[in-house]
Amino acid sequence: MKKILFIATGGTIASGNSGGGLTPDKTAEELLSGIKLPEAEIRAVQPFSLDSTNLTPQHWTELAVLIRDNWREYDGFVIAHGTDTMAYGAAALFCLIQTPDKPMIFTGSQLPMGEQGSDAPRNLADAFRCALQGRAGVWVCFCGRVIAGNAARKVHTRDFDAFRGFTQADELTAEDFCTAESHPEGGTLFFNRLDQKAAVLKFTPGISAEMVHDFGTHVNALIIEGYGLGDIPDGGGIPQTLETLIACGVRIIMTTQVFQGGCDLSVYEVGQAALNAGAIPAEGMTTEYAVMRAMWALAYSFSAEDFRRLFLPAQD
Repeated sequence: MKKILFIATGGTIASGNSGGGLTPDKTAEELLSGIKLPEAEIRAVQPFSLDSTNLTPQHWTELAVLIRDNWREYDGFVIAHGTDTMAYGAAALFCLIQTPDKPMIFTGSQLPMGEQGSDAPRNLADAFRCALQGRAGVWVCFCGRVIAGNAARKVHTRDFDAFRGFTQADELTAEDFCTAESHPEGGTLFFNRLDQKAAVLKFTPGISAEMVHDFGTHVNALIIEGYGLGDIPDGGGIPQTLETLIACGVRIIMTTQVFQGGCDLSVYEVGQAALNAGAIPAEGMTTEYAVMRAMWALAYSFSAEDFRRLFLPAQD
C-alpha cells in the first residue's frame, strides 16, 4: 500500500470564523475527516497553521526540509495551503526540491472545509488522487486543474476555478494527470536556503529614476514588472539607474505585468534599454516563480555570473 504524507499549513481550507474574520483553526486530522480517504497509508503533520498571507520564504524552506527528511518513507506528499500565496509556495518548492521522482501536490480552497458548498472536499480528494497516481514534480491541484508548480498563478479572488498556468502546456485536468505516463527524473536534489532580500517593483506611468534607485538599494535582487514585453521608459535616467544598481551588486530581473506570453526585451527599443543596462530577462517565468528563483539563486551564488547561471536554466 502506498504511503502519503499530508502536510497542513493553515489557509482558508482550515479556517473558521472567530468573530473577527476567517482564521485557520482546523487541525490536519479534521481536514482529513472531511473527505473519503483513498486506499493508502496516510500520516498527517502540521508544522504551522497560518493564513498564507503571513507565510514567508522561511516557512517554505521548513516545508522543503520536512519533505526531504521524509522523502524515502513516502510515495507522495499533499500540502494544504492558503490560496493567496500558494503560487509562491509551489514555486519555492520547485526551486528547493529539484528533479524529484515523487509527486508533491499543493491544494487549498476558496471556502473553508465544512462550509456548505465548499470546494475543499473536491480539491483535497483530487490532490490525494494525484499524489497516488500522478506524475512526479511540484504541482498545484485546484478545481480539477493540475498546474506545474513553477507556472501557477491565482487569477480570481472568489471563483472556485481560481488558478491558471502560464501556458496551456503547464496545465492538465486531474483525470489526464492521473492517467498520463510518468517519467520521474530521479536524482532528487534538495536545497535548504532562500535569500529573502528579493522584491518586485511594478512600473507605473511617471515612476522616477529616484524611486527605482531608492527601492533597489534595499534588496539583493529586484524583479521589475515592466510594460508589455517587459519594456521600460528609456528616458528620465531609468536605464542609467539600473546600470548603477547592477554595478553596486543588485541583480536586476525584467519581467512583464501581463500574465501570459512572457517578456522579450529584444523587440522594442524601450525593451532593449533594459537589456543594454544589464538586466536579466525572465522570459518564460511568472513573476511568482521569478521571485523564488531569484531568492534561490541569491542563496547559492557568489557573483553576478553565478547568479545568472543559476537563474536562467529555469527557462528551459
